[in-house]
Order: sequence, then structure tokens, then C-alpha cells
Amino acid sequence: MTIDTPSSDNLYQLIGLPPCSAEFNAYLSTDQKPSITKISNYIYHAYKPLGISFCFIPANKDDLVLDAIDVYNGQTRDGFTTCQLHLPLGLESKMQAHEIVAMLGEPDRKGGGGQTRMPCWIEYKFTNDQKESGILIQLHGFEWEDREMGWTSFVLF
Repeated sequence: MTIDTPSSDNLYQLIGLPPCSAEFNAYLSTDQKPSITKISNYIYHAYKPLGISFCFIPANKDDLVLDAIDVYNGQTRDGFTTCQLHLPLGLESKMQAHEIVAMLGEPDRKGGGGQTRMPCWIEYKFTNDQKESGILIQLHGFEWEDREMGWTSFVLF
């Protein structure tokens, strides 16, 4: 089910901005420096103590723009903690999968679980004429019937 683009959400408004923009720095409101990793054409600025990572892509030869945001909900093996910043779409860290679906409706896509041996995930597309955008939510369970299954992370793109 396509859902409305959260265009008024402060986190979503960062998409398309360069890492040096005033809005980007105001949102983070931290002096902490990110760990920066380059993978192919993507440059990740990870703020592990804040539980958030920003994926930048080249806009042209010299400039980067924010393409996606990874938000974590719990301690990860690579050092991310639970994000304490405002979450979009009414998401809360303690929500379970069935509560997310009750709030947002049936996802556009879902996968994992069962014999795939991959964690379950759900994806919602946003109504955005300009580009493909949405949210992919990684769940922590492997069985779709698990009523206690919460979420571990999401990618806002």
C-alpha cells in the first residue's frame, strides 16, 4: 500500500541535501565526527553512538547528496546503538511488526522468514512523483506469525 510521502518530517527532508548543509548539521546537533566508509559509489557517514548512518551518492563530479538514511533500533555487532532521534511516520522503537502494519497498512512488498533463513522485512513506497522513495523496515524475527516480532532497523530512501 503506497503511503503519503512524509515530506514534512525533518529526517526525510534531509534526503537530497549535501553533508555540509546547515539543515543536516542542525538536525544532528552534535559535534561528533562520523566514521566515513566508501563502498562503490556510496559514501556512508556513520554516527554509531546516535544509531544512524547516512548514505551519500555523487550528485556531480565534486558534490555529494544524501540518498538514504539507515536508522538502528538496538545495539548492533558493528557498534550502532538505538537511535534516540525523532522517527518518521509515527514509528517508535518498541513497536511490533503487527502494530506497524496496523498503523501504515499492508506493505507494498515483504520478504524473508520461513525457509529463506533471512529475517522478515516489509517495504512501503511513498507517493512521490519525482523519484522512487520509501521505507524498508528490517524485522528481528524469522516467522511471520511471531506477534512479538519488533524491528531492528529501517532504511529511509
